[in-house]
Amino acid sequence: MSEYLVLNTEALPASELIRILENGGPELDRYLCDEVYASSNSDYLHRQRARFAETLKFHLSRVGDKPTWLLRAPGRLNAFLEYLDMCAGDHMSTTIDGDIPVAVSPREDDIISAANINPLFPTEDMSITAEFRRFASEPLEKHSSSTADTWDNRTKILPYFGRRKGNWLNYILSPYLRVMWDNPGDALNGADLSFGAATLPFRAGVSSSSAIVVLSFLSLCICNRERMERTTLTDACKLLGEAEWYVGTHGGANDQTTILCNRPNNVLYNRHSRQQLTSTPLPFLNGVHVVLANSLWEVNKSLNGNQSFNMRKGWMEIGDEILQLIIAAVTEAVDDGRVSGKGWVASVLKEKLGFDFVPELPLLEADPGLWNKIKANYRKFGSLDESILGIPGKAIDELITTLPVKINVDDAAGLLGRERDTVEQLYTRPRRVIGGYHTRTTARFFHRENIIGRKLERIFLEAERRVASGALAVDSEEYDNYRKQVGGMVDHLQHTLCFDFRVSNSQLDRLLNIARRGPGYLGGKLTGAGKGGCVSILVREAESEAMCRYLDKEYYGKPANFEEYRQILEDSLRYFREDDFERASAEERLRNLDKALQSMEDQRRVITFSRGACVLDLQR
Repeated sequence: MSEYLVLNTEALPASELIRILENGGPELDRYLCDEVYASSNSDYLHRQRARFAETLKFHLSRVGDKPTWLLRAPGRLNAFLEYLDMCAGDHMSTTIDGDIPVAVSPREDDIISAANINPLFPTEDMSITAEFRRFASEPLEKHSSSTADTWDNRTKILPYFGRRKGNWLNYILSPYLRVMWDNPGDALNGADLSFGAATLPFRAGVSSSSAIVVLSFLSLCICNRERMERTTLTDACKLLGEAEWYVGTHGGANDQTTILCNRPNNVLYNRHSRQQLTSTPLPFLNGVHVVLANSLWEVNKSLNGNQSFNMRKGWMEIGDEILQLIIAAVTEAVDDGRVSGKGWVASVLKEKLGFDFVPELPLLEADPGLWNKIKANYRKFGSLDESILGIPGKAIDELITTLPVKINVDDAAGLLGRERDTVEQLYTRPRRVIGGYHTRTTARFFHRENIIGRKLERIFLEAERRVASGALAVDSEEYDNYRKQVGGMVDHLQHTLCFDFRVSNSQLDRLLNIARRGPGYLGGKLTGAGKGGCVSILVREAESEAMCRYLDKEYYGKPANFEEYRQILEDSLRYFREDDFERASAEERLRNLDKALQSMEDQRRVITFSRGACVLDLQR
């Protein structure tokens, strides 16, 4: 991924782009099919052209017939792995055919003028320079006296400073501010941005927020070409992951990497464990469709979604820091020759770190040389894999048991040598008094997902190779075993997300339990941050439409399935005052629920794996 971003499509007057889209033609449809959507359905392609034309008409009405580019960015589907990029782990995901379009015209000043055809999202003109100064000039020491002023720390302690929490325009600002953070003296040109109708559900776990961040970054690049022309894809992906921290969600870079880099019909295996991020495109199995189904329980990051998400990031970060202390303490003992006797590792960790829970470790005690391999190869929880650490999987299991099951804020502060308040600021304050950071289960989660990721990669490549060589037919029982294996691993991932990482909820569980009894079911899991949103269901191709009809009847068609969610929202209406954000959010989500249930066919569909974000080249 060392190649540079390529954004050399010529801008055309908005009226000319509209004319091209409305005239259509076989060459344009072939482009949209082969290079964008991986769908040859003529009605579907006509709807996309019409939607893009409406986006441009909206733009034309706002800014006039200026030179314009039309961009689109799809949602990300974590159908296979989850969260591993947040602690340098290898992550597998793809992009769906639901997307967000935006018309972009360059400006000569530093104003971002952003509008959305959806009235839920307010219009605003923002000065890039003024917003950066407000965010970057606030003295960090007023809020945390012992914290270095880095982008990482500032976005943890002062996210979206001076702006309203949850405002969609914060996502648009984020890449501009991240670029300026490295070179605060440089000026950036702004842009007129007109967002069209999205076919991507928001607050549903398919990363609509990251799609907006990527679109904003591409708009920045295309309007500041001289400044950004030497940006590599690797650097762009890293920057985008960090940019989104501005909005208060401290994630990794996988969503942005997949949204930016994927190609039609591919699954991307993003190697975040490597010093230089690389992506391996993988073929998907023949005869399997993915049904994306919205649970209709919205993930509202503006309320508690960010806290839940960032808390689990805190589990990873504190766990990683503690594991590094463990590795340092034990390898020091190895270097000093203090490696004799049963339970010597436990003795070292009790002496150095005060741990009194470490069991006997047969493999790691019998071969001290394994610790030197761990020290040489460990880089965050994402390295908990045989192929990276260079030690047996059972030795990794032993290593994980040296971590506390859970550590509270005070103990973490003492162990890491930080103030209690600093720990809560940097790693997120637990919601409950008895809460803490679940370090051991998080490490085990990473190890298990790494194992599954390697197996999935092997299956996808092996199945394709055998079919291409003529050794295997896609309609054979042996090939079907690949489908069953993948479905079983996806089910296992959901179990791990539910019980180890605790990011499922009753609504997602209910939807998946219903789907498991449906026609053609192979496997299914939540997608995105969890706690609501969508599930991805792997289904035999011949029965995917039957699965959709089955969900209409058994899930969306039964009001009792939504009683709990509706009750929670109605309780918010009774509890919060009229002017509270929580009340307004509950009212909005109730309206969204009722609207969604009136159009069940829009809540579940068979998806294709589309191209990642791109400037649409319509001159065909």
